[in-house]
Amino acid sequence: MCVLVMVQLGLWSAQSLTLMGHNRRQFELSRKLLKQQIERVMEKRVAQASQEPVTTWIGYRTFVVADVVQEATDIVSVYLRPEDGKAIPAFAPGQHLTLKLPVPGQANPIVRCYSLSSAPLPDVYRVTVKAITIPLPQSSETEPKQFHHGLASHFINRSMCAGDRIEVKAPAGKFILDETSKLPVVLLAGGIGITPMISILQRLRETDNGRMALLLYGVGNSAERVFYSTIKELTDATPNLHAIHCFSRPLKTDVINQNFHVQGTVSIDLLKQMLPNNHCQFYLCGPPAFMASIHQGLVQWQVPPDRIFYEAFGQASIGKTKTASVKTSATIAAQHDQLAPVTFKKSNLTVPWSANHDSLLELAEASEIFPDSGCRAGSCGTCETALLRGNVTYPQGEAVDCSPGTCLLCLAKPNGTIEIDL
Repeated sequence: MCVLVMVQLGLWSAQSLTLMGHNRRQFELSRKLLKQQIERVMEKRVAQASQEPVTTWIGYRTFVVADVVQEATDIVSVYLRPEDGKAIPAFAPGQHLTLKLPVPGQANPIVRCYSLSSAPLPDVYRVTVKAITIPLPQSSETEPKQFHHGLASHFINRSMCAGDRIEVKAPAGKFILDETSKLPVVLLAGGIGITPMISILQRLRETDNGRMALLLYGVGNSAERVFYSTIKELTDATPNLHAIHCFSRPLKTDVINQNFHVQGTVSIDLLKQMLPNNHCQFYLCGPPAFMASIHQGLVQWQVPPDRIFYEAFGQASIGKTKTASVKTSATIAAQHDQLAPVTFKKSNLTVPWSANHDSLLELAEASEIFPDSGCRAGSCGTCETALLRGNVTYPQGEAVDCSPGTCLLCLAKPNGTIEIDL
């Protein structure tokens, strides 16, 4: 490129000497033309440079809210642009962002993970968030019904607006489309669990290699559904992409076979009606009950574990048939005295570790200690806690990013007697 520019500059000099006897206007026209040629060469260099992969960042980076778009009742999409104006890396379809949210009234920012809800865009990320409202148990039928409102999700839906600044971790997560396989893809989405499926569908459309894909998307009705036009555009434009919309509580204006296909929920029975066999890859995302039911059904359908992919944030977990408690931990420890105790210093509590738990976070929750947690997958760092004594181990192959002298509760298991600052 540089050689070409130098040659053109050399030609410019030679032409300038021959033009000295001509009128000035002709000279100016020649110089303008040459300037345009040089600019085209430089633009080509910039374009080639922009194709080089953009490196990710470590820790948090400040982003500015570029826009907040209402998608449906209690659901908004948030567009985030880096404050420094520098490039942002692409991401694998299905990954998520970790946000540090300055929720009013909270002593510390609240950390939450939200799936990226679009294919990679040039200079912004998009996440789509539903304001979570959970009814609390009632002691009697006459007691007024009370609700728990998700602090982070309600803050995003009710208070966030363009111009706000928030801290963001780079895209992460292992819930990604397996592009090495040619097996059909089955996407199972419940409610706001549709968000990562959009980026997966867009990726399948982009590659357009003929790989079959089926989306089963379950919501209450059309008022709760998001990205309907996007899904329709993708499936209309790609013969091998298909979508089935399931409404459990259709409105009077919802007409079957017009704006939805199945009255009911996404279920294994429905899946078996749609598929000739289980020789597919299955991707799950949705509320905890939805995830647990579908996962259990797939296992009973004898789908191999390596063909089941799922995303679960917060306290959602799937694939377990029993809940551990301190009592069961103690019972198991009594039978296996080699299991070492775990001390929670601030809580002044020591309990035996049990193989019945998958992580220190589960042991803490079973002991009625509820530390802050986010992704429960080692990505967000919310559950990072000081390790005061002893050592921990992590699942083989897990890349753990935490400060020296700390551990990630959601992944860590004790390696002998330990004490943690919790």
